[in-house]
Amino acid sequence: MEKVPEIKIKLTDVTERLDEGYLLLSELRKEADAPVVKARLLNKEVIAVYGKEAAKKFYDPRNFKREGAMPKVVLKTLFGEEGVQTLDGKAHEHRKTTFMNLMTPKRMDEYHRILDKNLAQKLDQQHGVFELFDLSKDVLFRSICEWAGIDLSEMSKEEIDQLAEYQISMISSAVTNPATHVKGIENRKKSEKWAQSLIEHARTNPIAGKENIALYAFANATDDNGELLPIDVAAVELLNVIRPTVALTVWIALMGHALFSRPDIYQRLHAEFDKLQDSFIQEMRRYYPFFPMLPAFAKQDVEIDGYLIPKDSWVVLDLYGTNHDKRTIETPEVFRISRYLGKEKHISYDEEYEMIAQGGGKFEAMHRCAGEWITLHTLRVFSDQLVNKYQFSVPKQDWEILMNQFPTYPKSKALLIKE
Repeated sequence: MEKVPEIKIKLTDVTERLDEGYLLLSELRKEADAPVVKARLLNKEVIAVYGKEAAKKFYDPRNFKREGAMPKVVLKTLFGEEGVQTLDGKAHEHRKTTFMNLMTPKRMDEYHRILDKNLAQKLDQQHGVFELFDLSKDVLFRSICEWAGIDLSEMSKEEIDQLAEYQISMISSAVTNPATHVKGIENRKKSEKWAQSLIEHARTNPIAGKENIALYAFANATDDNGELLPIDVAAVELLNVIRPTVALTVWIALMGHALFSRPDIYQRLHAEFDKLQDSFIQEMRRYYPFFPMLPAFAKQDVEIDGYLIPKDSWVVLDLYGTNHDKRTIETPEVFRISRYLGKEKHISYDEEYEMIAQGGGKFEAMHRCAGEWITLHTLRVFSDQLVNKYQFSVPKQDWEILMNQFPTYPKSKALLIKE
């Protein structure tokens, strides 16, 4: 096995290199002329890997662990502390089961129905120019709360809008300037306080038959020793259902880019919708940047692409790079709406390592996002209504997608006009 090549980055150049955003790791690989590369970023040595075979090794719990790997700045805003993303082994499998029990076909059909209803109501009320980003933020927050058993009827529109914005803030403040990051921490604390009040109420007012409703599932969730989760941890996990769903606002804005900045894509999908819908959705998730990378620590010496990853190394899997890997994906730089036709295994709910926009591996035992099912249903509902149920005009706008912004989406937030 070869030693991992290292790219030396001057301290004065770190900020400029980090500004390469989603493309940073691929640029480092080019400079090293190797599929595995080492560099020092943010005063920490990191080894970056990518691709299908690397993902298989990365998601094998015998090789890597997540505990302590996620930077604190990300935990403080995006994921929350002591959530399922930080766990390993038995503790992770036990906690993950609570999430997976929510994602039954029946419950997914219910989410689909709720979202379809709420989106139609919102679009029926819409007239003139609107941002698809803002519209979807409101619809997704209300829909996931309804599905999760959270009653918003006693809250004002302003309070609901504020809570929805907090979810976006937790995402956009994870990797940003200090002032925005501090604001994101404050908004997470406010969101957790709200979620804790919901958990407390659910515990003191139990309702039979609600075991697979998110609010009640986390209110009654236990750790792997059978102890009831502390209220603050249960609240973090409840938000780990709500926040990622509202984050799909990013995907919807990117869907707007795919459909309305590219008339050829829209026209073909409209003409063959039933045939192409799932392939379009999967290609969209592959093509556009979403979550850039995931970290872990090597539990033992691991070989990846012929290079030795020493035990205890801090390793990141390049998700965007894997989704654009020429070794396994033909012409990855091209958006091909029919790419996944006849490739149902890549759109299934099974094991996956090649297209890993929301992580890879298996759902139950590995760190693959349980909410991927919600993602697919969300994108199916939005694509159906945007293409089949309503007609829109597209105003002149700035469709640029910045690759050094996280999360990224069109600058215009996808403007549409509904008469």
